[in-house]
Amino acid sequence: MSDAPARTAVRAFFAACLIFCCLSSPALAALQAKGAAATLESATNPHPDQDDILLPMPCNGVMALRAVGTQADGYLWDMETLFGCDNCDRQDRDYYERRYNVAVSGPFSAQDMPQAWRAKLPKARSGNYYYYLIGKYEISNFQWKAVMDGWCPSESSPLSAEDSRPKTNISWFDAMNFAKTYTEWLLKNAPDSLPRFAGDSKNVGYFRLPTEAEWEYAARGGHEVPKSSLREQEFFPMADGSSYPQYAVFRAEGGAGAESVQPVGSRQPNPLGLYDTAGNVAEMVMDTFHFSLGGRLHGSAGGFIRKGGSYVSGASEILPGRREEVAFFLGDGANMTSDMGMRLVLSGINTPSGNRPGELDREWKTVGEGSNLLLDQGKNPLEELDRLIASTKNPQEKENLSRLRGVLKDNNIALERQNAAAAEGLIRSSLFMVETVRNYGVRHKTFINMIDASTRERQAAKSMSAATKAAVEQTIRDLEANRAGMVRSIDAAIGFYRSKVEESLNYPEPLFAAKLKLMDAELKGDDILTRNMRKAHETFSKHVAMLRQGKRSQLTRDVILRDILPENLREGLVK
Repeated sequence: MSDAPARTAVRAFFAACLIFCCLSSPALAALQAKGAAATLESATNPHPDQDDILLPMPCNGVMALRAVGTQADGYLWDMETLFGCDNCDRQDRDYYERRYNVAVSGPFSAQDMPQAWRAKLPKARSGNYYYYLIGKYEISNFQWKAVMDGWCPSESSPLSAEDSRPKTNISWFDAMNFAKTYTEWLLKNAPDSLPRFAGDSKNVGYFRLPTEAEWEYAARGGHEVPKSSLREQEFFPMADGSSYPQYAVFRAEGGAGAESVQPVGSRQPNPLGLYDTAGNVAEMVMDTFHFSLGGRLHGSAGGFIRKGGSYVSGASEILPGRREEVAFFLGDGANMTSDMGMRLVLSGINTPSGNRPGELDREWKTVGEGSNLLLDQGKNPLEELDRLIASTKNPQEKENLSRLRGVLKDNNIALERQNAAAAEGLIRSSLFMVETVRNYGVRHKTFINMIDASTRERQAAKSMSAATKAAVEQTIRDLEANRAGMVRSIDAAIGFYRSKVEESLNYPEPLFAAKLKLMDAELKGDDILTRNMRKAHETFSKHVAMLRQGKRSQLTRDVILRDILPENLREGLVK
């Protein structure tokens, strides 16, 4: 797509918006005089942000989107995490929503996006981001009417308060039809506003319902939160002192709180800048429902899924990991309710033409080929098979060997991913062990201070009964015993930690270095735990580097303690 048509379309779109907003026509004056409860802004983008990506809609409306970045090494890789909910007040039905492994990615690279969008895309601190775009708000009644009915506000039919509220009482099929109809409108009226793939004149981005993984990743905060928050927290990180009612329209404990649908964007946004991902109306996703069993999704597909809870939900029901199965049809027709709506995702095809096929081929030729994971020593079995395939004259043997090569390559890919996950787990456990040693050091120092205080008390007392003196001396002996026990605990923790450092040598250096870099990028918060973990990361990285440089003998107990503990905590531990 050339930049000139894109710039022309963008200028025309914003000019139309400006004309509509600023026009002093009798019709618009009449609307203002009537004191309409909704405006185009409140019904489409009540909280504009400079990073919003805006697409035109009929009747001078806009579709506000937020770009979602997913970390991956290439198009054939994706970002693995844990979704679902382990403790969401429904323990007797854990098969509904237990945590399960899932992968998420986006079809677009930065180069696939219109030039005007690229400055608004989140940038990865390391590696690559691939993108999809998700609606900033739930689809409003105005947006629905403008797309599906061609309805525009006028003097005789002005915007009402309802137009700013989410569209409800629609079926899953209606939602998919809305995505189709809106995409078709864009292709006809603003084709240059949609992302296209580099070098591809045929394929284009399009709207659809989000998958469950896309929805949950974005609802949890996406790329704006640490990976640990995605995996471990049941709600997205909130601002200090905040609580659920500031982010969600729901039914609070005891029946208090909002119990009617509210205008879109009536609460605070999540870390990604999305509104109403918790509460207000539950949101349909594209996927069919599967049970969550044994860390994976069950094979039986049921109804569709709705996420996020609604204004009639309790606090435990608005958590991103909650999974509600909804029937496509009931006895009276397609299923629809007054507390269920939708938001859209702008996505695209995974295998477009243009530059992508060549890039996919290049990735496939390297993935699973670069390291010999099946044998610790000796020749690479894939290379050996290539030699045999090239030398055999028998077509059946050639086919069998090629099939075997495919099996081995798939196994290598799986092992590479397991290796990467194991390396990440090793790093995380090592950082927590550093923090454990530091905490043990604090407790050890506390025992020393208590021993010193008791000793000074004994020495300062001019007159002390024999019983009191005996009690003080027993206290000192107990404290000394506790201190000695803490030293043993510290030594055991140091031993465990050192074994983790040595274990890092089992991983290829480029892989481990990449995982260290990703962990460093994740530790970007300013709370005390994150600051401590950053220090732990620096210490662990230093010790790994020492081992890889052949300085194993220098990594002694005292060296490790000096690197972990500040000077005021080393008393009685380091010579």
